[in-house]
Amino acid sequence: MRMKRTRIYMILGTALLLGGILIVHSGWAETERDVISFVSVEDRTRPIILMDTQGKILQRLVIPGLTQLSLSWSPDGRSFVYHAIHSNVPNLNFDIYVMDVKTQTSRRLTLDGGLDIWPSWSPNGKRISFASNRAGTSDLYRIDVDGGNLIKLTEGQDYDKTAWSPDSQWIAFTSGASLFVMDAEGRGIRQLADTFSNGCTWSPDGKEIAFVPRWDAVGGLALFSIDVDDKNMRQLTQLYKGRKGILEPTWSPDGKWIAYVLVQLPEVLPEGGGLAEEFFGNSVICFMNTADIGGGEPFEATRVLVGSDLQWVPEGFLSVSPSSEKQTTLWGKLKQMGDVFK
Repeated sequence: MRMKRTRIYMILGTALLLGGILIVHSGWAETERDVISFVSVEDRTRPIILMDTQGKILQRLVIPGLTQLSLSWSPDGRSFVYHAIHSNVPNLNFDIYVMDVKTQTSRRLTLDGGLDIWPSWSPNGKRISFASNRAGTSDLYRIDVDGGNLIKLTEGQDYDKTAWSPDSQWIAFTSGASLFVMDAEGRGIRQLADTFSNGCTWSPDGKEIAFVPRWDAVGGLALFSIDVDDKNMRQLTQLYKGRKGILEPTWSPDGKWIAYVLVQLPEVLPEGGGLAEEFFGNSVICFMNTADIGGGEPFEATRVLVGSDLQWVPEGFLSVSPSSEKQTTLWGKLKQMGDVFK
């Protein structure tokens, strides 16, 4: 299959440290382009990087006191949900929090003694799915945004991040080496395909899911989409061979872009199989214009900053983000964090 050129842009920039407070430079006034965010593992602060599809850094968001972060934006862009361990929270466990962008305050959504991770906000804004071992096994759960109506969706397997359908009626997820889909109540679970890596994303029309099939199924690694109803597949990117991996595919809401992380696997994987900084240090973030699918010029690549947890930033974030007219101390005091997280 011949492919048109897929663009991969260099990400540059370093957080500034002034008087012990991390700050960001804002640039929203300069662009109305599509914006993507990702969590960087470049240092222990785990900054959230916001960039446009031209590779320009627009903002760097840092929440003090975190040891890890994984986020999902609310559909209106006014909040995001994340999992983290906060250094000033007594039980030091991974829990789910919701951050209000305008007020820069967080509220704790889960408190159960278990490991609650990988939250995903439904497109209708009403629910959040996440993985947890609170029942002694790794399962998927769903909870209302206000913290009510907790529902267990699955039973006793290893699960990765979930992906909601655009109409919020279905949830796609990977477990082990398989891609599954179920309804929002956890019913009708069915397997769609074998997978190589975690991560999947719905097309804006809800008809397809982009994912990475197993190596031995296609003779290498490439991003494919599968029709949810008839399971027909189509290849979206070139075929990669060698020690490569494709992670975090995400389809833009307007359908114009598909972004993903392409990693060069190290010769020796980190002890215990974890994704260490060395793993993401060999990564590139790819932006593919969906109009390029189907033929044309060869693929090109440029080394970029490490990154994971790709998310398209909703337009509503522009109206509540910190001012672009000055350097902004971001999430500085979090409205007295000791009170926020009680």
